[in-house]
Amino acid sequence: MIRTTLLLATLFALAACDGMPGRPKPASRWKSPSEITDFATLYRQNCLGCHGMDQEVSGSLPMDAKTYLAVLPREVLFDVIAGGIPSTAMPGFSTKSGGTLTEAQIKILADGILAKKPSAPDATLPPYAAEPGDPARGATAFAAACASCHGEGGTGGKAGSVVHPAYLDLVSSQYLRTIVIAGRPDLGCPDFANRIPGRRMTNEEISDVVAWLTSNRKNEFGQPLVPVKSSLP
Repeated sequence: MIRTTLLLATLFALAACDGMPGRPKPASRWKSPSEITDFATLYRQNCLGCHGMDQEVSGSLPMDAKTYLAVLPREVLFDVIAGGIPSTAMPGFSTKSGGTLTEAQIKILADGILAKKPSAPDATLPPYAAEPGDPARGATAFAAACASCHGEGGTGGKAGSVVHPAYLDLVSSQYLRTIVIAGRPDLGCPDFANRIPGRRMTNEEISDVVAWLTSNRKNEFGQPLVPVKSSLP
């Protein structure tokens, strides 16, 4: 009886001892998703798959593209992470949108992404959002700024088509504007300041190109869709 009592006492003492071999340390215990506060971990788990890192080739715009960060409003980034972008592949990550991230975690992601924002952005940068311009003028602007890579009429060239119905069905009008402004540095696509030799694209040209691109959207019967006003994001 005494031996049994001593054995039990020893086992309880060892179980309560942090130095017990194989016992996990508090710092290494598994964290619930809501407890994660490290930006790199949150980005890797929620953003890396589509947006890559260090401008590696990815499925969508890299989150460290300098021109993109320069024009991107913080509130827009926060809202996109939280609520996603309807009718696109970008989901909402907030708990309110069916995701797993808390408001604090979304703030960590937004602040971490914008940490690479240029400290002194160019005051002449185009606005992040604007209504589409004139499609007819946009065709001319596209020919001057984009056709060398995407081909005449945007149907091909070394960079591929930007008027294919499947592509235009996957992206929002704001995304098209973002790419015209920021380019795709991971794919070698220049930003608005470097598309036309010797000068920047004007704000009007950017809006006109977006209008022309969206005018190429078609329904399932191949008929042009009626253009609609853009909205954030």
